[in-house]
Amino acid sequence: MPKLFSHPKTWEENPILKNLVDNVPISDKKTQKSCDDVFYEYLQSFKDKTNEKYFILLIKFVLLFRECYDISKTKDVKEEEKKAWTDHTSPEGLPDLCNEFYGEFMDPNGFFGLDENEKNEIIEIIQHFCIWLFKKEYTKSKLSLAN
Repeated sequence: MPKLFSHPKTWEENPILKNLVDNVPISDKKTQKSCDDVFYEYLQSFKDKTNEKYFILLIKFVLLFRECYDISKTKDVKEEEKKAWTDHTSPEGLPDLCNEFYGEFMDPNGFFGLDENEKNEIIEIIQHFCIWLFKKEYTKSKLSLAN
C-alpha cells in the first residue's frame, strides 16, 4: 500500500483549506471543474449551514477522500512523478470510489481515530456528497441506496 499523505502540506499549502479560509474559489472555471474545485464548493456550500464540530468532520472527510482518490489513481505511477490527481481531473469518477474509500482505505487505517459516531456519520456524508454531486450535475452516477 502506498504511504498515506506522502506529500503532506500545511493547511496554508492545501488549496482547498487555504481558499476556504480566505473565502476564495480555487478557480473561476465555468466549464469543467476539477475534483479540488468541487471539494472546495462542497465545503463552502455547507460552511455556514452546520455547526463547527460537524464542519470539521466534513473537512476530515474531504481531505481523506481526496487522499484516497489520489492514491487510487496514481498507484502505478513512479513516486517522483506523482502529483495530486484531484487538481486536474473531472469529478465524474468520485462516486465510484465510495466503497473502496470506506472499506479499503478507512477501515484498515483504523478510521484515522474517528469515534464510533463519526464512523457512522461518514457513511451519511458519503451518501450526501454523492447525491450533491449528482444534483449539481458534476457526475452522471446516481446513488441508489439499498433498503
